[in-house]
Amino acid sequence: MAPQKRPTWLLQAQKSSLQAAMSFGMYLGSWAGPWPPEPSFYVEIPATISPTKGSFKLIFYVPKSYARRTPDSPYPVFVNFHGGGMSIGSGTDDARWAKDVIQHLGAVVVSVEYRLAPEHPFPTAVQDSADAILYLVDNAQELCLDKDRIVLSGFSSGGNLVFTTPILLEQLRSERSVTSESDADKHVLEEQVDEFGVPVSRLPPGYQMPDFTIRALIAWYPSVDFTQTRDERRLSNPHPEVSMPSSMSSMFDTGYIYNSHLNSYESAHPLLSPGTAPSALLEAALPSKIVIYTCQFDTLQNEGEVFAKRLQEELGKDVEFKMVEKVTHAWDKMPNPLWPPHRIEEVYTDACEMVRDAF
Repeated sequence: MAPQKRPTWLLQAQKSSLQAAMSFGMYLGSWAGPWPPEPSFYVEIPATISPTKGSFKLIFYVPKSYARRTPDSPYPVFVNFHGGGMSIGSGTDDARWAKDVIQHLGAVVVSVEYRLAPEHPFPTAVQDSADAILYLVDNAQELCLDKDRIVLSGFSSGGNLVFTTPILLEQLRSERSVTSESDADKHVLEEQVDEFGVPVSRLPPGYQMPDFTIRALIAWYPSVDFTQTRDERRLSNPHPEVSMPSSMSSMFDTGYIYNSHLNSYESAHPLLSPGTAPSALLEAALPSKIVIYTCQFDTLQNEGEVFAKRLQEELGKDVEFKMVEKVTHAWDKMPNPLWPPHRIEEVYTDACEMVRDAF
């Protein structure tokens, strides 16, 4: 059953209280050590793909050697998407992950502070994430980044963006290659909607899609199939009592999905449910190397595993799938401050090693 529509002000109030609680939990978890690093610097960029104009931040975490960077030695770049149901969370939530990426791979990590629901419903988060990648590619020389050594990573809803962002980029690339550039055609294109009734995303007029290479994807406990209801997902959890509270998931889904143009809770839209996207689109959009981690006691475990098998068996992708045993959703985000998070460090290191060859 679809959640009931609720006024934006009520969703905003729920979001604020939940964000405060989450921030406090993240702060306590940071005391578990090692202390997560502070961002190196921020860049604010304009939103160009979304019809809702505005801006958002990119948060940079860089190796110490970045201060001595030279244009002829660009850094590989991890573009990271935080979790929080597209409604809460911050680009600094994954600072511990950024630390390990820098330590083990020497890459620059850029965390995307995409705009959040309910103020910015589906597909704004995907559009902002695509904008972030295009900005980094367009400014790669100035930022000393290697546009042909890009890895995408993300947690929970950010794991969804790991797949949907390259899908959107592929759609934009394909559309630009077949559409006319006349002013009349541009006007018509602005009015188009897709088969789901969602306005079609557009690149700015005259913008040429640059060349770049996404080498690998790392998705942590991602949501990939919204054709299943939350109740169906909850039943797939061997310990449903530790599932995300229904009030929280309902707030996420109402703010991001049900209040959007999509106007539907159950949807196979490829920018929402990459697990059900057409094979040809997935083949063209996604790189060969894909790493997926799920949590054993998580409502999203089953759909993550099913998607991993599809990518490997049907599309022939080089998929590394691992289920972390005896943990719940977002287990790595709020470790007990009384115990060192050795297991988190081990799993993060493992993930880094699995994409090392992609560089």
